[in-house]
Amino acid sequence: MYVLGHAVEDPAVTQVLDLCDTLHGPTPPASWREQMAALLVDNTAGIDALRTIALRETPFDDAEADHHVSFVRAVVWAIGLTEPGDAVALLIRVTDLYGEPGRGRDYRSVALAAVEALGSIGGERALPALRQIKAQAKLGAVRRAASQELDQTLGEANLSRADVPEWQAESFELGRDGLRVIALDHGYTATIHLAVDGTVTCVYRGPAGERLAGKPPSVKADRTREAGDLAANLRTVVYAERFRLKQLMQDQRILTYEDWMEFYLGNPVTGRLCRAVVWESSIDGGEHWQRFLPTWSPRREAWLRLGEDGVSHDIAEESQARVVLPKNLTAAEMRAWATRLRKLRLTQPFKQLDLR
Repeated sequence: MYVLGHAVEDPAVTQVLDLCDTLHGPTPPASWREQMAALLVDNTAGIDALRTIALRETPFDDAEADHHVSFVRAVVWAIGLTEPGDAVALLIRVTDLYGEPGRGRDYRSVALAAVEALGSIGGERALPALRQIKAQAKLGAVRRAASQELDQTLGEANLSRADVPEWQAESFELGRDGLRVIALDHGYTATIHLAVDGTVTCVYRGPAGERLAGKPPSVKADRTREAGDLAANLRTVVYAERFRLKQLMQDQRILTYEDWMEFYLGNPVTGRLCRAVVWESSIDGGEHWQRFLPTWSPRREAWLRLGEDGVSHDIAEESQARVVLPKNLTAAEMRAWATRLRKLRLTQPFKQLDLR
């Protein structure tokens, strides 16, 4: 496995990959899952190796790679046996990567395995992801598979599609400003930053606060690796949350005040992305809607509605909210909101408005 470098020499990695190599059918038996789950317990190196392999851009097109479809499918199934919060976000990404039209049946097979793995995770972690894939996947076969897994998961819980719950994205201990500072050795720090457009950066600073060009050489490798892994995992979750917000817009789904605050604005990751998205709220059951950008007031410790005129207003607890659908905006409204976003120097996490 040349793509893993020296990591492949780690017995914890080798055992996981060897077991992956034994799976030749499309779906693993219960005994295989049990054995793989046991190997992955507290096995950070093994899980990192699975992630690296799964996110290869062209595993079946690279002449130097020794990947084959049954092995990559096994890697995907193994990912489904890791911590559900991380697994769901990564499986969404795998589905998107391998489910591109025109890539061939090997890639499609892996995308379908990722959908099945999501179904095997089940519960309220998987439901929003399956709903997302059903709506967003570019391949009809993947959309149909997601629909089937969604119905099966709902049926097991005696729910309907209208009952698909919201879920909390991992917070990564970020502050409302999207920052997390990790203390390293000898006074060095690593600062993880999530911008409102979804860009994740990792910056190292010296004991005096000076910014470093790279990783500090006097800090142990495992400490800097911890910061790098956190940034990588955050990017995976941001990837999923971008699609979640985009689907929310396309479905024109209306959120209660409680769900909006808890699962969207109140989440340090999702809430950052929400700040550059134009929303609308109603306090009369949907008869009238007011459009705005959500903004956090440190002084009042509350979310406010920032109108296109730059004036902030309270958000009533009886409010319902949804993401504005661009086609419902007039050309003048589109220009006004684009101007407001530019003045605030906000870049959207996905293309809701034409900001040119």
